[in-house]
Amino acid sequence: MTEPVTMLQRLRTAGLRPTTARIGVLQVIHTAGSAGIGADEAFHQMLLRGTHVSTSTVYRIIHELQTLGVLLHDRSDRRHTVYRLRPFAPPPSADVRIACRRCERSATLPGAQLRNELELRAAEVGLRPLVADLVLQVDCLGCDGATGHCQPN
Repeated sequence: MTEPVTMLQRLRTAGLRPTTARIGVLQVIHTAGSAGIGADEAFHQMLLRGTHVSTSTVYRIIHELQTLGVLLHDRSDRRHTVYRLRPFAPPPSADVRIACRRCERSATLPGAQLRNELELRAAEVGLRPLVADLVLQVDCLGCDGATGHCQPN
């Protein structure tokens, strides 16, 4: 049996710092279950729980979590937008494969730091890389550009 995914794990996997407001929004949405919850209702639920945030903070966090793929949005039967947690997928392997684009020779390197840096930079500009495997295409030093043949060292 696997352990339940915590709100901290969801935030860290998305590359976000766990703040009280972010954790609170995730907890309220989690409590709503598969029916989902609207942003205004999430704001009211957070106030009832004793988490004092502004409406704009809740909207900003929901937008951020949706952009990073942590939340799904849908329309309720009353045509209101509701948010639900996306099923959690564990992060992909941290390895990075470097492959020659000509001869296809490749090597696998530990790339947790590179992968984290790419995801962080992408999140800063509002993007979420959908990279299962990270492969960098290079030209190896043994490839002859004219013939495409490789003489490995």
